[in-house]
Amino acid sequence: MPAKGDGLVSKYINRHISRPLTKLILHFWPNCNPNIISITSALTGIIGSIFFCMNFPLLGGIIVQIASIIDGSDGEVARANERTSFFGGFFDSVMDRYVDVFIFIGLTIYSLNVLLITHGFILGIIAIIGAYSISYTAAKVELKEGIDFSRTIQGRDTRLFIVFLAGICAIFSDWAVPICLILISIITHCSVILRINQVRKKKDLY
Repeated sequence: MPAKGDGLVSKYINRHISRPLTKLILHFWPNCNPNIISITSALTGIIGSIFFCMNFPLLGGIIVQIASIIDGSDGEVARANERTSFFGGFFDSVMDRYVDVFIFIGLTIYSLNVLLITHGFILGIIAIIGAYSISYTAAKVELKEGIDFSRTIQGRDTRLFIVFLAGICAIFSDWAVPICLILISIITHCSVILRINQVRKKKDLY
């Protein structure tokens, strides 16, 4: 049950886990409401962010990645039950944005172990803006024919996987988390610049 727009992490890692999870969910709850899975994923991500705030980066990273995997199951359940809807996609997207803020706040607070307060919060804000700009640019051209943004490493699945890796690496160095924020900032803002240029070249569509 592939999903259009899957990034590399979703395609090669998350889907291999979310598909069996989806089958398990449908086995015990055939008429499962996919929105409940969206809420479950959101709560899981928020719990992961709390662990980062509490200086437990390994647990935080693992739980954030679990949330990313669960996030793939809501769409799979919706397609399996033929319950896909505009509201479902909208609701899932809104939940994801809220969770992203919590996760970046958790990473920012943890980064204060090695950064000054001002530097830490500026870095966190830059990362949040980048993540939101990726989602915003995608939403702006979603229904525009002739424009198809690349979603290999620019997607949310990649960002959360980087958070997961940062949680593991933080066992060895607290710098892993601020480096994670820097890396996410670079990927997102560079991708936004490339998308702006891509749309500019498609000006003949307007």
